[in-house]
Amino acid sequence: MPRKERPTFIITLPLDTSLSDVSRLRSRLECGKRIFNVTLQDGLRIVDAIRGDERWSAARRLPRGTGRYNAFRAVREAHRFTQYAFHALAVAHKNAAGFADRIGSHETQAIATRVFLALEQFLYGKRGRPRFKGVHRPLHSLEGKNNDGMLRWNAGPSSFQVERGWVIPVSLPDLRKDEWLAAALQFRTKYCRVVWKTLNGKLHWFVQLVQDGKAPVKASVLHRIAPEGTVGGIDIGPSNIAWVTHADAGLQRFAPEVERPHAEIRRLQRHIDRQRRSNNPGNYHPDGRARKGCRSWVRSLRQMQAERRMAEMYRYEADVRRQAHGRDTNLLLSKARTWRDDGVSPKALQRRYGRSISVRAPGHFMSELTRKADRAGGQRQIIDVYRLKTSQYDHTTDTFRKKKLSERRHVFGDGRGRVQRDLYSAFLARNSEGNTHQPPVLEKAWHELASLLQQAGWYDIKPQEAGPASP
Repeated sequence: MPRKERPTFIITLPLDTSLSDVSRLRSRLECGKRIFNVTLQDGLRIVDAIRGDERWSAARRLPRGTGRYNAFRAVREAHRFTQYAFHALAVAHKNAAGFADRIGSHETQAIATRVFLALEQFLYGKRGRPRFKGVHRPLHSLEGKNNDGMLRWNAGPSSFQVERGWVIPVSLPDLRKDEWLAAALQFRTKYCRVVWKTLNGKLHWFVQLVQDGKAPVKASVLHRIAPEGTVGGIDIGPSNIAWVTHADAGLQRFAPEVERPHAEIRRLQRHIDRQRRSNNPGNYHPDGRARKGCRSWVRSLRQMQAERRMAEMYRYEADVRRQAHGRDTNLLLSKARTWRDDGVSPKALQRRYGRSISVRAPGHFMSELTRKADRAGGQRQIIDVYRLKTSQYDHTTDTFRKKKLSERRHVFGDGRGRVQRDLYSAFLARNSEGNTHQPPVLEKAWHELASLLQQAGWYDIKPQEAGPASP
């Protein structure tokens, strides 16, 4: 029986590193990268052996059930494809390489777990082939398994211990002014993680504390959360979100502050490609196609500067988007604690609206809303979209009608007017009961909301319903 996961949250704090600290931390990460690669190399051989085993092919032909699961498990155990076997394999590689004084057993086992989970997804066809770490794809973090290993958080002096005798001070803000951090540090630290990031072209080091429990809610946000029992409905698209409560509604863009400079990025990409071709003429055919096979690539200083400039553009965009999503999710929680939506995955929209999904990140928004609603005592409820069909239903006639994508207004079947279709879908998601629509309930809720939508310009009433014009 799998172990039940307990809620956790992460505190990220900057490290006050010296040049000596940076050099030693890089050495530890280099050891971790080599252990990762050699463990992955052995793991890929095991995966190939499993897939070539006749017992594995026979297990795939079995019907779904306990027998099929046990058959897969027997083949995996026969080839020692288990998490604990990978732990022993990684520790053996660490000791053979002479890294015992630079990286601990807990950190090595955490790397082995990471490799094993990636290979497990690859074995069952859920993800692609795991890639090795290299110069341009380095290891960005090291983590332990508890707060008693080499990587350790010291709460007393507020410092990060990398190993015995090596402690790095942490830059803590004034806890009297940061209510959330002061409350979050009171939770038990499960384990630590050291991370490096590139900000504005410079390397910065951080320690991440994985805390046990649910993240605290700021007092400034807590008093704005809607009362318990309030419910809202949501309908998301590639770039917009429509939401409806019992007495309010809104239609807005995901992260409106984010405007990706597509033309500038395109020019910069072409500039980098010209530099790459100029620096490596032997890696291309005369017609411009790249030569296949393993090749060495030369990167000039200006090419690296251009690549860093592009990476910084994407990093800044992600930070702005993350802040905007946090603000907007707090706004929704001030309207209602429980939110209902159709649960359509944004990944289903990526193929058709890839650019909008990349810029607006509706999936990240919904995951943030789910997390914050659960933390605030609410929840996110997924309705049965296949039965309710909120984009097709009309409560005035109790019928379903498919619409073209270009039809942005839902025209009511009884002729009363038309309404913005996304808002109407959110309204139906909020007021549906179970897996069915109740027209009398929907009609009552609609009369409470119609005037607000009309004032905002989202609901157009026909003249005969609006009453006689004043002289």
